[in-house]
Amino acid sequence: MTKKRLYISADIEGVAGVVTREQLLPEGFEYQQAREWMTAEVAIACEAAFACGINEVVVSDSHGNGQNLLLDKLPENVQVVRAWPRPLCMMEGIECGEYVGALLLGYHSGATQMDGVLAHTLSSRGISEVRLNDQVASETVISAATASHFGVPVLMASGDHAYVEHAKAVLGDIETVTTKWVCSFTSVRTLLPKEAQQRVAEGVRNALVHLEDFQANPLPGPIQLEIQCIKRNAAELLAYLPMVERLDACSIRFVAQDMVIISKFLSFVLFSGVLTAE
Repeated sequence: MTKKRLYISADIEGVAGVVTREQLLPEGFEYQQAREWMTAEVAIACEAAFACGINEVVVSDSHGNGQNLLLDKLPENVQVVRAWPRPLCMMEGIECGEYVGALLLGYHSGATQMDGVLAHTLSSRGISEVRLNDQVASETVISAATASHFGVPVLMASGDHAYVEHAKAVLGDIETVTTKWVCSFTSVRTLLPKEAQQRVAEGVRNALVHLEDFQANPLPGPIQLEIQCIKRNAAELLAYLPMVERLDACSIRFVAQDMVIISKFLSFVLFSGVLTAE
């Protein structure tokens, strides 16, 4: 019998209770607690999936250093992608075998959205905007396009209320879970973690019983990627590459045939150090 597999890309900014940098980085006073909350949301999503007939789950730990999830607190039959760099960024592992769908848990708004707690796109220190084929692209858009390249539809997304509105706007009528409501960039009205976890489980169940409602929508090539860097030095250095065009003081363009090449280029940009070069 063929295994039924599910993919999860997990971030932390959209997790219930998370609201400032104090929960995002190891030096923050509440980071360890945030890791617990993030792990619990992922774990209950996996358990709900198994209860619906999924046999195996692959999870990408997609925040910060990529080593946030507490492995000993995840259920059996789960594999975890950890640390960086990775060719497919936040979606590494989506290329390994077949999946019934993907979940984007704990995600957040993009850098140019008006509302969203801790909103950014890929690098809060280095990138002010990303575009795919002339359309503003959040991490959700990039992740969904990568999944679609491999024929995997996004079934569900979770995060703050502004993020949920964005996810529906760019991905259509997917299942969503609101974990908190934005007051400002660093303030929210949040569900308690246990309530959020139960809602995540319910969202997973709802998504998996309606698999026929979801489909992958791959971007046709060639795909045009534009990155607006925060530092002009970054754009200048990236333009040294023969396949990169500099558009203005801080922006570059890269064109590739598919999202795999786009993702690999993004990984180079993020982890080469070019974004923060002085």
